[in-house]
Amino acid sequence: MTKEEEMKLRELAAGRCTLPSVTEALGPLSLWSKDGLDREIRKAVEAEREACAMLCLWHNNTMSQNPTLFHMAELIRERA
Repeated sequence: MTKEEEMKLRELAAGRCTLPSVTEALGPLSLWSKDGLDREIRKAVEAEREACAMLCLWHNNTMSQNPTLFHMAELIRERA
């Protein structure tokens, strides 16, 4: 948390704290912790990775029966 964010939180704490006043002062993501943001980013990356792997498998099952595409899907899933 930056000094500016801390000061805004102190000002909010001195007054009436409501969700709109907090998000107005600090922005919509201010209620997320760093861990929370990191977790959401990881979930989004994992979902995108799985979507890419599924596309390889779908293409393999419907079009080509190419073992290389199955292997590519596995490699995509293993990326971390």
